[in-house]
Amino acid sequence: MARSNAAGKKGNKKAAGKKSNDKKSVKEKFTEMLELPKDLVLDRPKLTLVGNRDMLIENYKSVLEYDTGVLRINTGTGMIRITGSGLSIREITSDDMVVSGSVRSVEFIDAG
Repeated sequence: MARSNAAGKKGNKKAAGKKSNDKKSVKEKFTEMLELPKDLVLDRPKLTLVGNRDMLIENYKSVLEYDTGVLRINTGTGMIRITGSGLSIREITSDDMVVSGSVRSVEFIDAG
């Protein structure tokens, strides 16, 4: 029994060191199990692109760069870089925005 206690203590030390990763993992599993919207629960952005002309971006944090050729947006999970031509923010609120123009590419850059 002493051996299993020692193994349990080692396991606890490892778990304590990975506490933030374990919480996220548990949160993701819980979200999937209950079929909750991941974009809301896990603070992930949601992009809806209609053709290559209109894009709805939900759950963003801030606009980092904006002109007619590039739009960089900060999100809870990193940055999104949209390139194209004639890009314009048609509507914007604190939670979402509508971008119009010709979208050429969408790039996700992790925060980590």
